[in-house]
Amino acid sequence: MKKLNIICLIKVLCAFCFAICFTSCESRVDLFHTLNKSPKICLSEGLRDFSDSLQNINLIIRHGEEKIVYFDYEDDFLGNESAVTYAVLNIQGTQDYISYELYPEAGRLVIKDILPTATLLDKIVKMTITVYVSDYYGDKGEAVINLLSCDNEPPIPNIKLTLIKDMEYVVSSDQTIDPDGDNVVAYEYLFDGTIDFDKPGYEIETQMSVSPNPGMAASEGTYIIATPLSSVKYAFQSAGTHIIAMRAKDALGLWSKWSTIVVDL
Repeated sequence: MKKLNIICLIKVLCAFCFAICFTSCESRVDLFHTLNKSPKICLSEGLRDFSDSLQNINLIIRHGEEKIVYFDYEDDFLGNESAVTYAVLNIQGTQDYISYELYPEAGRLVIKDILPTATLLDKIVKMTITVYVSDYYGDKGEAVINLLSCDNEPPIPNIKLTLIKDMEYVVSSDQTIDPDGDNVVAYEYLFDGTIDFDKPGYEIETQMSVSPNPGMAASEGTYIIATPLSSVKYAFQSAGTHIIAMRAKDALGLWSKWSTIVVDL
């Protein structure tokens, strides 16, 4: 019985091969095309790691940032005629400051937000970027990037005061955080001065009467400007009530509001 099954199987395979040989080339292509599956694309943000097999990702990019999305694809019938393309769809807002560079051979899509940082904070863009791969038969696989270009949030300053001796203190800002995870790159300290500008803002090149530029957000008192130090020492010269203020700047150039603390000596 087993031999008979094997013989029957061989006959069927021979008949199939015989039929294939005598069918036209176009018919054979049509036959294989019906068995074809579209390519599968996987996406990964920042790292070339496709272990999660993600075909849909959410990507946040902020003004002045660059993000890299890697992609890889697999298919039984990918050949020299395969093509990688992309399309930008579902645009909401203004997209003329978002640029794209596609590197098909490297499996990389570079997305840049080229809006100048010295601008208003109300620019928000939502869009969908779809990456396509076409195989030998023209069948397309796709993967989707849901892109949100949003504002950069300023750091949240935090002041800590530590007595050294007499009226000398260490003013520490190392607990300052940034909601976006940006590095905090500069601090300004004000001792018994007047705050002239108390809003978040980007540094700008033009000198204005009211400006978030370093050294231009306060006056009088002792004003330590644009230092990378997250702590400074300061000795008060008299007893009484003193006001200490501090603000911080993130890596994209956005200064925070001032934070103040009162000390009675």
